[in-house]
Amino acid sequence: MTYQALRRRGAFLMALVLGAALALPAVSIAQDEIVPDESVSGEITVGMVGNPQMTELQNLLPDFEARYPNIKVNMLILPENEIRAKVTTDVSTGAGTFDLVTVGMYEVPLWAKAGWIDEVGPTLDADPNYDSADFFQSIRDGLSYDGKLYAAPFYGESSSLFYRKDMLDAAGITLSEHPTWDEVAAAAEALHKPDQDQYGICLRGLPGWGEMGAPLGTVINTFGGRWYDADWNAQITSPETSDAIKFYIDTVTNYGEPGAVSSGFTECETLMVQGKVAMWYDATSASDLIFDPAQNPYADQLGIAYAPVKVKDPSGWLWAWAFALESVSQNKDAAYKFMEWATSKDYPQLVHDATGSWGGVPSGSRKSLYDNPGYAEYGAAFNPVVVDSLNTVDPLHATVYDDTPYTGIQFVQIPEFQDLGTRCTQEFAGAISGNQSADDAIAKCQQYAEEVAVNGGYK
Repeated sequence: MTYQALRRRGAFLMALVLGAALALPAVSIAQDEIVPDESVSGEITVGMVGNPQMTELQNLLPDFEARYPNIKVNMLILPENEIRAKVTTDVSTGAGTFDLVTVGMYEVPLWAKAGWIDEVGPTLDADPNYDSADFFQSIRDGLSYDGKLYAAPFYGESSSLFYRKDMLDAAGITLSEHPTWDEVAAAAEALHKPDQDQYGICLRGLPGWGEMGAPLGTVINTFGGRWYDADWNAQITSPETSDAIKFYIDTVTNYGEPGAVSSGFTECETLMVQGKVAMWYDATSASDLIFDPAQNPYADQLGIAYAPVKVKDPSGWLWAWAFALESVSQNKDAAYKFMEWATSKDYPQLVHDATGSWGGVPSGSRKSLYDNPGYAEYGAAFNPVVVDSLNTVDPLHATVYDDTPYTGIQFVQIPEFQDLGTRCTQEFAGAISGNQSADDAIAKCQQYAEEVAVNGGYK
């Protein structure tokens, strides 16, 4: 299947997910308790990634409209790869299709330096109730440039391993709280029973620097690998990096989900809720949904462990989906009101009150959420791992080498990496699907990385 076909299939799957979400009964908002603010008006367009927390925000739009009746909000929600491509084109060309866009740690420093997005901290903190100091420091630092906040986090995440306790118990397997990748691979082999529609582990195989590239990037780091050495020589064919890539390809090929090259975050999350995978390594932000008994019939059988390690510990990634304001926006006052509403301290409670559950809240960005008694009780099984992971990840020292010339954990923070990471994961997907060998895919990625280093003037 071609990459273009995979993207169309991903869009189709996301359309099914979003269609199901939109088919839910409308959220009931106690509008009689809201004092409308008619002082700000305008029409804004928001480009958002199609993850569950975002579709919940879409369902809650009537609350924002009740608060700001003179602001019209248009939303475009797309799968991760597609929204990244569309937003990048829009902001880099100054087209101004969007006012607000969801971005993360990779884009913010680069786009702030280029002048494509506005600093947002002073305007948001003009409201004393907003309190951007409440953000986790790692999240705030990742969304800053030159010490200034350029995006407001909607939710934040590191990465962790989710597993089905009942499946592991039945197989006599015990995972440590800090498992190694060797432990995980052995467990995946023992738990892989495709004839029973049970798969050992779900790992993203969907091409994309932010899809397959995210978990794979952490595996490379913890195996002692990296993308470039201190002199910007590509290191994809180095023993450490190539071993990590081959390990990832072999694990997902032999013990992973069927059709892995079309599986990203959303597809793996769906398989976990359907009870078809024994383990899943991915974003800690998935905890809220998959530990919710209202959304996952196997919630009471779930366990969580820290991101698996090999040589380097810790190995979890750092990400936040955050709202950034395009510098060319013509509706900045209205855009700020939406940003402030969606990323406020009160928004998680709004989600809970509207849905009757904590399962759809955007977590991992504000420390105060974990002091909320209701959420603390709900997340007792996973909050300790999530909070500790967010407090210990270090994007400035993602590899085992002190002289690594780039920052970022699951990405290389240079403009060219968006294309490089996607091209390389396309090659790795070809190895997963059996269209080429892992060695050939690694050799091609090495060549791409060398070309970036030379053509980009890094080497």
